Amino acid sequence: MLLSMLLLATIVQSDVPPVPGLCIAPVPADRETLGCYQTSELDLVGAPAKLYWHILEYPTLETANAEASRHRRAAVAAAHSRYWLYILGRAAEPAEGGIERAVIGPLRLPIGHVIAHFSEAIFPPGMRTRVHSHPGPEAFYIVEGEQCMETPSDKRKIGAGGTYIVPSGVHLQAAPRGRRNLVLIIAPKGVPFVIPGGGQWTPTGFCR
Repeated sequence: MLLSMLLLATIVQSDVPPVPGLCIAPVPADRETLGCYQTSELDLVGAPAKLYWHILEYPTLETANAEASRHRRAAVAAAHSRYWLYILGRAAEPAEGGIERAVIGPLRLPIGHVIAHFSEAIFPPGMRTRVHSHPGPEAFYIVEGEQCMETPSDKRKIGAGGTYIVPSGVHLQAAPRGRRNLVLIIAPKGVPFVIPGGGQWTPTGFCR
């Protein structure tokens, strides 16, 4: 029985091509390239054990950068033809000049020196990831479309404007109808923050 489960997991994994970029490659020159690409990093040395991810949209890159300079832990990104300010801090982090799109948290940080990795992703209808995990929490904000998530304990479809947190453990994500999102992965410094494979867990097919 166990051998059959492992064989099925291997077949399922090999049947899914890796997502271009894997959320670790830099953004291509063509910003509409399908896949997941890293936009910036933020060193969280000395940060508290839990943080909230504030996502704000700004009219220009200049206004986003100006507000970022007023916060201890902030990063700016141009993604999906918009300008974003990311603030990692308390549940309430007042900011000026932008539209707050989401507050995601609390995100519980791994022990030690950790890095926040920000990415953007474009999935066409039908694209899905292989089963994978991260050494810290992963969070999403859905900009357009719908994202499907499956973990060993949860199955969820999240529409535009929605958010989701994977505290830890294996999971997969997919876009049966296509989607654009913003991604945050928090991981210990110097440790790979995308870990392929799911051990003995096999998805049910909910996200197909």
